[in-house]
Amino acid sequence: MKRVSWIVALVLVLLGAGGAGLFWYDPALVESNVGSVRGGLTSLKSRLLPAEAAKNVFPFRLAEVERGEIFSRITTTGTVNPVSSVTVSTQVSGTIKDLPVDVPMRVKKGDLIARLDQDLFRAQLLQAEAKVAKAKANLAKELAGVEMLKSRVAASIAGTKAAFESLEEKHRRNKDLVGRNLISREQYESIQAEYGRASARYREESARVDEVKVKHAVIAGIRADVQQAEAELEMARVRLNRSVVVAPISGVVIQKTVEAGQTVAASLSSPPLVKIAELEEMKVSAFVDEADIGKVKVEQEVEFSVDSYPGRVFKGKVVRIFPSPLIKDNVVTYDTEIRVPNKDLALKPGMTANVTIILARRQDVLIVPSAALRVSGRDIRTLYPDMPRRGRRGRGRPSAEQRRRWMLEGRGAVWVYRDDKPARARIRFGATDAKNMEIVSGLEADDQVIVGIRSEAMKRATNTTSRVRSRILGGL
Repeated sequence: MKRVSWIVALVLVLLGAGGAGLFWYDPALVESNVGSVRGGLTSLKSRLLPAEAAKNVFPFRLAEVERGEIFSRITTTGTVNPVSSVTVSTQVSGTIKDLPVDVPMRVKKGDLIARLDQDLFRAQLLQAEAKVAKAKANLAKELAGVEMLKSRVAASIAGTKAAFESLEEKHRRNKDLVGRNLISREQYESIQAEYGRASARYREESARVDEVKVKHAVIAGIRADVQQAEAELEMARVRLNRSVVVAPISGVVIQKTVEAGQTVAASLSSPPLVKIAELEEMKVSAFVDEADIGKVKVEQEVEFSVDSYPGRVFKGKVVRIFPSPLIKDNVVTYDTEIRVPNKDLALKPGMTANVTIILARRQDVLIVPSAALRVSGRDIRTLYPDMPRRGRRGRGRPSAEQRRRWMLEGRGAVWVYRDDKPARARIRFGATDAKNMEIVSGLEADDQVIVGIRSEAMKRATNTTSRVRSRILGGL
């Protein structure tokens, strides 16, 4: 019996000690937290924190879900250049006799740019024409000669052949007659000698066919001379034509490097006369950082300004992204070509452009600061330890790769402040810019979203947790 009384007394002493410690911390909470002492650290902490927060400023930074504009963009710099430009040169040497163009004259394709002194070119043309005429005359002469030779040779061969055939028949008959002793041996030998001479003449005349073949070879050479002379004539005509320089494209003369009376010498590199550019459409070569180039697509809208026209915004589109990197001072960028109309010729080659590539623009959509995605649930539960934990038990926290994939898919979670306490809300978001994100689902207009926790509240919550732990351990 005494043993039981001693145990009851010991329990009362311990409870009294715990109550005294609690009364020392906050007398108003003694009665309400006696059960918490028995329940442990979590229950006592959950009751103390709201009382502690009531003495301080509101712990959260809130943002209201509202309708607005999302303007996602990339900013960079670039250089304005013509889409097409041509440096007009001369391919022949000579003295410039006429140069009717000047900067910034507009020219059309085929307009006269410069005319060289043509006296020498005309003389060369006449000389080439004479050479062609001479070569053709030689060819005609040889052709006539070979025809005459062919006729003579053919007639001579025909005559000797007839004589040879006649003597051949006579020789055959006499050979038979001498065998029968009808003619003398001397007569036969005379006919035989005459037949031999006729045969030799026939062979000799037949060999003259080779002379005709030789003549044909000579004629082939003369034909080649005619072709060469005609080629030189064509070159002389080309030189004469190229002494007149015309505009290869329509545009504006933006540069002139020579004057009338100046001599130009064409060598391996043609000397430039003027530079013509088509300025009604310009291109901007913008250099996009490697971290942003994956967001840039062809046909995206672009806005840019130049220092020459403050306040004026020029609009264009991305037409090409060059795959080759540009590396300078260990910074990797990619050349992105932007086309922009320039009907009033306000843009000039070489201007520096302050470029804004528009990734997304949404009007009248629900928006909330992107900082809402960065609010940690651990910090929320530090302030509200009784808040139930959500999630799929047993599956663990998502990996960094899963979180990255969810962000790319537009999936996330934020904390909203409802009924005087935070609550977790899963959302779908669309376009984002440097500050806000577009809410596709999960939130409504006028919802209060937690976008940050005040450092004073976190510091006080952390200190309170430490004090509660020390009081309970000390009281018990």
